[in-house]
Amino acid sequence: MRNSKLRVADIAEAALIERLVGVLGPAGQGSGQGVLRGIGDDAAVLQNVQGARLLAACDILVEGVHFDLSFSSPEQIGRKALAVNLSDIAAMGGRPRWALVTLGLKPQLEVSFVEGIYRGIAEIAGEYGVVIVGGDTTASPDRLLIDVCILGEANRMEVAYRSGAREGDMILVTGSLASSAAGLALLQEKGRDAEKEAKELVEAHLSPVPRVKEAAVLVQSGLVGAMNDISDGLATELWEIVQASGCSARFWAERLPIPPLVQQVAAELGADPLEWALYGGEDYELVLTVSGGKGSPLRARRLAYKLKRATGTGLSFIGRIFSTRDSKVEMVRSDEEVVELSPRGYDHFSGR
Repeated sequence: MRNSKLRVADIAEAALIERLVGVLGPAGQGSGQGVLRGIGDDAAVLQNVQGARLLAACDILVEGVHFDLSFSSPEQIGRKALAVNLSDIAAMGGRPRWALVTLGLKPQLEVSFVEGIYRGIAEIAGEYGVVIVGGDTTASPDRLLIDVCILGEANRMEVAYRSGAREGDMILVTGSLASSAAGLALLQEKGRDAEKEAKELVEAHLSPVPRVKEAAVLVQSGLVGAMNDISDGLATELWEIVQASGCSARFWAERLPIPPLVQQVAAELGADPLEWALYGGEDYELVLTVSGGKGSPLRARRLAYKLKRATGTGLSFIGRIFSTRDSKVEMVRSDEEVVELSPRGYDHFSGR
């Protein structure tokens, strides 16, 4: 029986890696799935599908910034670390294939906690067909760090860029908005007791679901112009699209898919659910544009029906792309007032 109180400082790095590879199971050995050589050499050797585009992204999660150990389990931390990277591949219309995980570990952490992180990673990797093919471990005296580098593939005709929006395009959003921000607010207010009140909102924050399957359905339709994942809030993600595409966006606040439970929690906490949707971030839904023109509303409804039938996820029409000299994002309030929005997502260096 393994000592559950064994700390990272008590075990050699090679022994720790051996244990973590054991947590991954057969997937850690890299048999098949485009892996010629996985964990165990200086670099993994991978083989991608001929004619596909190779996608690469990385995201780092930092204790105290992206997760709080007081209400996040190690398995939830591991799932989220990989999920946010899967979302980046989804936003490009791709299929995630391989990942490398680097851990910055506090020496006093128990080895069982680190193994829990890897169990969370292994679980979500298995769900999306991703193989962990390497990474690194290092000491981090003050806080836990998890850095994931992910590689994916996309059909060269289906890669979705932020720069693909055009005048007249419809703006659509998958799923719902503001659930993650509402879940975080509840956790900060009530700790783990928040789960008893609104488990689905807490789960939306602690264990986000990347829209990989949804992205595949959308890009295979041939209708997607631009696409982005909503990691920093709708306003910021739309701003990135209009900046890259050289156009402007206008959407209607009343069309945003904000769940009733989010509105209920916002009222209880004295918060604004619209602010959560625009700037709360970490929803990991997809915001995309679809070509407008004659028949476009019917086209959007058909796409929404197809997505719902294939994945169970909704698709909401919220606005349109229009052309101006200066790129901007505008929101039409319920009183018909038009408000220009700034891209003020979370700034990691100012802490706001």
